[in-house]
Amino acid sequence: MATPAHSLLALSLVLGTMGTGSLAACGNDDQKESKTLANEAVAAAGQGRLTEAEELLEKATATYRDNHNAWYNLGFVREQMKEYEGAAEAYSEAARVKDSDAMYHYKLGKAYWNSNNISQAQSALERAVQLNPRLYGAQYHLGQVYEKQGKPKEAATAWSASATLAPTFGRPFIELGNLYIKWDKLDPAVSVLDQGRLNVRDGEDLTEIYYSLGMAYTKQGNWDKAIEAYSNAIQTRSSNLDALRQRGFAYAEKQDVENAKKDLKSFVDQGGGGDAFHIQAANQRLFRLTAAQ
Repeated sequence: MATPAHSLLALSLVLGTMGTGSLAACGNDDQKESKTLANEAVAAAGQGRLTEAEELLEKATATYRDNHNAWYNLGFVREQMKEYEGAAEAYSEAARVKDSDAMYHYKLGKAYWNSNNISQAQSALERAVQLNPRLYGAQYHLGQVYEKQGKPKEAATAWSASATLAPTFGRPFIELGNLYIKWDKLDPAVSVLDQGRLNVRDGEDLTEIYYSLGMAYTKQGNWDKAIEAYSNAIQTRSSNLDALRQRGFAYAEKQDVENAKKDLKSFVDQGGGGDAFHIQAANQRLFRLTAAQ
């Protein structure tokens, strides 16, 4: 997903600032030792030795509990290891020490989300947005939380904010467009997805945008536009079998039997993404098309 992320370079830069901050100013031996351990952890993480990095950062935070940079980076390393509950514990400590840092709360909210702690994710992400309303990744994930909680209007507001703040970030366009389709608000869905189509460059997000745009046109019965959108989805990512299937159905609705059979047969022959329900639906439509000839 194309959300804001901190690479190991960013990890290193965060720790690199500690020498001129409170740690150096204080001169306390525990704080200096904590800094040394944390810098060793950066070197280990940079070489892919995540378990070693985690152990060093645990020592760093045990040596000096208020080293919020070390806590933050411990959360980062645990995220890479997919230890989301542990990551949330670390980010929580970072936010405890420095409550004013929106990024700490944002990363905490993501970790809670990934560990399926939805209520805590909401609290952390709302705090992140309160501190920095322009943090578009936090707005996007907050929309996910609201949608999961059955609050579609709040989700739409958050996704709209994310899309406005970062027009090249595809996920909020996809989620908002699909939400409008679910509501049968098809004109707003087309408008949102069309805006995303013009701005987003990431191939995975763009193929989803075109697919969702095709679905909106399909629900409108605009078969030419639907076929165009599905074709763009396939051109962007040839592996988009959902778009191939739906284009076949759209051709069938237009009575373009040959193109419909071609797409649906190709969908089935490629395994239909392993989806037995959609494979059966495609085969049934193929049978009807063949029988009608």
